[in-house]
Order: sequence, then C-alpha cells, then structure tokens
Amino acid sequence: MKNITKIVVSLIVSLALSTSAFAGALSVTGSAKATYSTLSGKANGANGLGVANELGFAASGELDNGWTWNYAVALDPDTTAAGGNALNDDSKLTLTTDYGTFAVCASDCGLSAAGDFNANAYAWITDTGYGEGKVEPVNISSYMNMQYHTPAGLLPFGIVAKIGYAGSGDTSLQSSNANNVSRSSTVGATTMYRVEAKPIDGLAVTASFAEQDGAIVAGVTDEQKSESGAISAKYSAGSFTVGFGKAWIAPRLADGTSAGATTVESYENTNISIGVVVNDNLSISISDETSEPTYMTSSTTAYDQETQSIQAAYTMGGMTLALARTNYDNVGYVSAADVTETILSVSMAF
Repeated sequence: MKNITKIVVSLIVSLALSTSAFAGALSVTGSAKATYSTLSGKANGANGLGVANELGFAASGELDNGWTWNYAVALDPDTTAAGGNALNDDSKLTLTTDYGTFAVCASDCGLSAAGDFNANAYAWITDTGYGEGKVEPVNISSYMNMQYHTPAGLLPFGIVAKIGYAGSGDTSLQSSNANNVSRSSTVGATTMYRVEAKPIDGLAVTASFAEQDGAIVAGVTDEQKSESGAISAKYSAGSFTVGFGKAWIAPRLADGTSAGATTVESYENTNISIGVVVNDNLSISISDETSEPTYMTSSTTAYDQETQSIQAAYTMGGMTLALARTNYDNVGYVSAADVTETILSVSMAF
C-alpha cells in the first residue's frame, strides 16, 4: 500500500508541475429547504424545526492539455443556540485525466455502497437527523483520504473501479501543509475499494469493501481486524425502481477482548427499497432495513433493529413537498425501544 501511495502522490506532483491551468469558474450552491419532524415512542426530545444552513463553494477549470480539475468546500455552521461557528468541511480537490481521476478529500468522497439501494421518494431514512443507532460499514469519507478512479469507458459493462487510502485514523479536517497529525488511539490506516457497473439498461450494481488497521500501540494487537463490505443493486423500468442491498460489518476487537454479553462480533444488514413515479409531479416509496447483530457470547439474546418507511414527494413548479413516516423497532438494538418519526419537508429549486 505504501508503494501505491507513493505512486499516486508522485503522479499528482508531476502533473501539477508539467501542466498549466486556464482560469477556473467559481459557483455557490445551497439548499432552500425547511423541515418539521415529530417523534413518538421511546425517543426523548421535542419536535424539531430545521432550515438548511449549509453552503457549498465549488471551483473548476481546465488545463491546457484538456484535463479538468474541481475543488469544493462546504460552509457548515455548528448546531448551537446562537447558530454556531461557520466551519469549513467536506472539501475535496480532484483532477480528471485521460488515465483516470485523482482526488484528495476531507470528510468527503465516500466510497461505501451501503446506501446505493435507496429508491426512496424523500431520503435514505437511516441517514437523516434521527440517530437510530444502526451500524453501517466503514466509509473512508470519515478521514482525510486520497483516491484513484479508473476512467469512464475503459472497462466493459460500464465498470469503474475506485480505491481510497487514509493513512491515519484521525478524523480532524486538516488544512494544506498540515503535519504532526495526532494518531487515533483505536484506528490506523484505512484502505477502501469500490466497483460500479451497469451491465444492462436500467440496472446499476455497486460493491465496496473497507479494511482498517488497528492503532499502532506498543504491545497491542487486534483480536479481530475491522472489515466491512456492502453490495447494492438498483433496477429501474418505466415508473418503477427497486433497490436491494446487503452489508456486513466486523468491528475491530482489540487483543484479549473478552466474550462479554454486550460485545458484538458482527452485523449483517439487509435493505430493500421500492419507488414509484405516479405522474410528473408525484412519487411514492416504501423501504425496509434490517440490521442483525451477532454477539461473541452465543447465549446473548440479539434484537434486530428494523426500520420501515413510507414516503411521498410532490413537485409543483419549483417547490417540492415531501412526507416521510418511519417506524424504528429496537432502536440501538435494545428490545422494545420503538420510535415513530414523521418528517414534513418543503424545498425550493434554484
């Protein structure tokens, strides 16, 4: 992996030194969106009002040899009573060449296929505001990372392969020229792979796999290395879209981890989503997500976490109204910790 890292860095540096760029264009994007949500059941918390407050800044340009570059960074305030500090996050710099795409990313450029099954009218519901505790595969976007993607059209069946590498488990967002980054006490380097394919019209298949080293601590090894993978398939025909996904997660277990009653050895997730475009304005969907934990102690009773969501979205002019009604069973894998959530959303296109 060190050799691959050296090759990628050398290519990026040599390309930067051997080419010149034309003036790029800068754009600002955002989401004019407001939501109202309610929770009932075992959830603690008041009903919530929210207005989108994140802005994205993007710049792009072209080199004199036809290669293109893109830069993006988000301005995302903290969630405090006073509105929070304006923080930069989700930044990336990509260079697209005849030989593929090279990228350096901070809290961005996720490669996980876990959510690619989603055909919901509103959103992948376990990736919204409510923390239901569902465990998902590792995604390299959690760390500062660099990536390489094969060129589009190079491989048959629309196959694109991607590889990402994060040399440290530190999750802080480093500015340029950063050094002396503090080490994570639990996670070392992360390597992640993703493959995308479109073998027939209407079908998209994605798969991903991530493996993590344990932190470098003298005298400490791993009982179980962190590994996780996902595969998703989504097929669209006419007004119907069906998505199916599986994910497997083996969390890191340090050497000497005892077979305690609460120690999870692995998770298996099964996700199904069905969407229907009723007409030019109305879309509806249903989805079901199940996450099954397996404990080191076989006698421990395992409670599957299940999420069912019904969603609808209606567009008129430049406005979209969406409604999502979701039941969460066994939140956090705790028996009878059931929650019902309703989200009403209004968004404007601009």
